Amino acid sequence: VSSTTTKNSYSANGTTHSFAYGFRIFADADITVIERSSAGVETTKTLNTHYNVTNAGVASGGNIFFQFNTGASSDAHFSSSDCRPANGETVVIKRLLTLTQGSDYIANDPFPAETH
Repeated sequence: VSSTTTKNSYSANGTTHSFAYGFRIFADADITVIERSSAGVETTKTLNTHYNVTNAGVASGGNIFFQFNTGASSDAHFSSSDCRPANGETVVIKRLLTLTQGSDYIANDPFPAETH
């Protein structure tokens, strides 16, 4: 991934349920969402229990939608619990990609791995 942006942070107000992330992910699970209280206590939220993710695979990013009682159980953001972050909390959205090497470098090859 060629982007150096790996995190977005927002101040919550207790009613906002949508928060943008501005970097590419390949799957919904490539994001970790953390709520930080005003006292600095951090709680990691659970995908599809507390929030949903949009636009996996899109270079410009997408949104995190916290679930809450929207009044319609067919709504993708519906939950009987209100998972929106409280007023005074900070929402931290981090990209977490596995560090894997996509190429197999062969020892003593004319193209040395160190130059790549």
